[in-house]
Amino acid sequence: MGIMTSLVYGNTYRIENVFNGWKGGNLDACGRAACCRKNLYDVSTSEFFSTEKLSSIWKIESTNGKGDGTPVVTNDAVYLVNQYGTESYLDACGGGIHFQDVSTNTKKNEDTTIWIILAHSGGGIHEGDTVSLLNEATELKEEGYLHTDKYPPICDENLFNVSVGYYSPDFANGSLQWRFIEIPA
Repeated sequence: MGIMTSLVYGNTYRIENVFNGWKGGNLDACGRAACCRKNLYDVSTSEFFSTEKLSSIWKIESTNGKGDGTPVVTNDAVYLVNQYGTESYLDACGGGIHFQDVSTNTKKNEDTTIWIILAHSGGGIHEGDTVSLLNEATELKEEGYLHTDKYPPICDENLFNVSVGYYSPDFANGSLQWRFIEIPA
């Protein structure tokens, strides 16, 4: 068994979706935000990844002052910061009553840019562990999980649109599951 590397604040990762046996793509900021015009980029998943593709690279920041290098544990509240162009925060914004579209925002919000990271194994989170990301927005409390959906992405070259919807934390549903893969510095 290899060495288990903890997820840590301040590091950059690609975030891969579990759907269809890890074929859900990498979380990617691509195209102008459509549902929430004040935001910067739309978010979908991309089939292809390279370290030069900054739109698929995300940095984990603490919402409550945990320093860079500190391990991330289940139930931590985090910001996910996209590294493409103007750095921007993963945000649930716009949409309907039972779901919100996902885009990036250049500003931190008190709730919609905050994500609770939930390890399916509990406790410490390691690179490659299966996790769910619950949005902190009041109207989505306890049910607003980041997932791939059936709607077409803004970027034609990408795989799936990404949204936040009312779901229970069903760990068998691949569209709700993600894993972080570290990008070497």
